[in-house]
Amino acid sequence: MARLGGLGVALAATGAAQALATLGLYALPVLVSYAAPEFGVPPEAIGYQVGLVYLCAALASAYGPRWLARWGPARTTQVALLAAAAGTAMLAAGRIWLAVPASALLGLGYGLTNPAAAQVLGRLVTAGRRNLVFAVKQMGVPLGLAAGGLLLPRIAEAGSWRLAMLVAAGALATMALALGPMRAAWDRDRSALPPAAGPGLLRRAPALTALAVTGGAYGVIQVALGAHMVAMLVGDFLQDPVTAGALVGLSQAMGALGRVGWAMWADARLGGLRALVLIGLGSGLFLLLLPILHGAETWLVALVFAGLGATTAGWNGVLVAESVRLAPPGAAGAASGAVLSVTFGGAVLGPPAMAVLGTLMGGYAVAFAWLALLPLGGAAVAWAAGRRGAVSGRRAPNR
Repeated sequence: MARLGGLGVALAATGAAQALATLGLYALPVLVSYAAPEFGVPPEAIGYQVGLVYLCAALASAYGPRWLARWGPARTTQVALLAAAAGTAMLAAGRIWLAVPASALLGLGYGLTNPAAAQVLGRLVTAGRRNLVFAVKQMGVPLGLAAGGLLLPRIAEAGSWRLAMLVAAGALATMALALGPMRAAWDRDRSALPPAAGPGLLRRAPALTALAVTGGAYGVIQVALGAHMVAMLVGDFLQDPVTAGALVGLSQAMGALGRVGWAMWADARLGGLRALVLIGLGSGLFLLLLPILHGAETWLVALVFAGLGATTAGWNGVLVAESVRLAPPGAAGAASGAVLSVTFGGAVLGPPAMAVLGTLMGGYAVAFAWLALLPLGGAAVAWAAGRRGAVSGRRAPNR
């Protein structure tokens, strides 16, 4: 049983849970061209469903630690995965009236996995490897999205989109059952509920508040780019759909590599807050370059979008690791949940805000250049938080 309680097993299990929760979240968006006629809505309406999922994820992430204190991280993760499985299966019915409760269940599942993982990994990881471990766990997000994009349309072509959704639901339920043996190791020392779990924890911890603001600013850009990147490449940069898809894939791959690269650099030299500052500065720089790419060679466009992927999607693991480092004793799950609830709030706002700005400004490139103010502002907040820590005599970010 001690082996099941080790860091390697915990990292593999929480990473797999993260990947499958992401698969459930993006199953319908991946299959929207097949499913939209069954729901009786245009494919563009998928943005509202994704926004609802993230809204529910924000609430679950903020208040989920109350369940974490009662059940422990293994049982909480099982509940999260079963909720996501139920939501995915409900969407397979193709009934619009089921879409709202199904999306709420998906948000519940997605929002609970991170606090539970933070509670487990925060107990096991050493300070010198914290950023790397959480970055590897967060790689479950692009891996889950990639798995959905590669596998679910093939299943839909061979059978039906409903079958593809049910396969995703089955994978989620199977993973929930597979976590059963972890309960003895993970849930044996359930901690009491922190005095200010949820948003109250941010009010009492200024460093966590700064981290949440930074994550919220970065989250707006990451999710807005993910939702509108293809439209921008085709409409603003006149790329054909196949090339646009390849560039999106390149950006996603660089995001996955960036998570690990930034984390390794943070552990070895920078510390988490300084890494977040550099990520925000890099994101802002690449966004500001977008309007001058009109008419540029494809290789130059690819270079900029690779940089966008490495920066705008490379911060997640470092942010979660910093929330664990700055958490009060025994409150790693509550701290990461509170921080990520603000990040998910940014994810709710990003896609619709960009849709409005893109229309008003006559193109996505100019709109994203204006939104460069968000990561630059987030970098400034992270820098100020680091300075406050140094001036007050608190321990500097890990090295």
